[in-house]
Amino acid sequence: MSCNMAGEEDFFLEEKRFKQYCEEFIKHSQQIGDGWEWRTSKDLDDGYLSKTHFQVRNRNIPPDLKEKNSDNIEQTLFTHVEESSDDSQVAGVCATEEVIRYEYHVLYSSSYQVPVLYFRAYFLDGRPLTLDEIWKSVHVCYKARLLEGPWDTITQQEHPLLGQPFFVLHPCRTNEFMSSVLTSSRKQNRHINYIVLWLSTVGPVVGLNLPLSYANLAPKQNTNADSVERPLS
Repeated sequence: MSCNMAGEEDFFLEEKRFKQYCEEFIKHSQQIGDGWEWRTSKDLDDGYLSKTHFQVRNRNIPPDLKEKNSDNIEQTLFTHVEESSDDSQVAGVCATEEVIRYEYHVLYSSSYQVPVLYFRAYFLDGRPLTLDEIWKSVHVCYKARLLEGPWDTITQQEHPLLGQPFFVLHPCRTNEFMSSVLTSSRKQNRHINYIVLWLSTVGPVVGLNLPLSYANLAPKQNTNADSVERPLS
């Protein structure tokens, strides 16, 4: 079994296990109405997790007051979104707000053997956010870490299945930080869902937060943590 320089085991996620975790993830999402779904490419057998999320920003309300009222604003918007898929009507609900539509995709990388988060964001008039605007939207507590290392650097690349420009959190060091947590979980014999653990770590960097109920999601079978991921041999 291989270990990294910190003495931790290196774990890589097999594509079969990736799809199993996604299946469990989607099932829970459907139960709580979180909006995740599995999409497939017309010409390929590959698929990916997908979710659309509306984020509301108001440039006229002070940040501290906006934070207090954001739940009510977003709840109003989300309720209307469920009733209509027309972006113009969504904008009408919050005429004084700035509404941004985020689209998140989770794909499997055969090269890195880890999941990868692709996303894009645009205003309801169709104008996409630039890379500079994306960086400005990243919370200050994450910016320092992003600038320190390449593991979650935001770049723009072509979506491997759709062939369209998307932003992506680079996966080159995903295995490094995931191995640390997985090794700890294995020692404690705790049940985990790789997608939940990974997405709850990288998602908040780009405005994607998972409800706490996902933390209780565990594999249906296999109680031994060795069967959850495949260590390097």
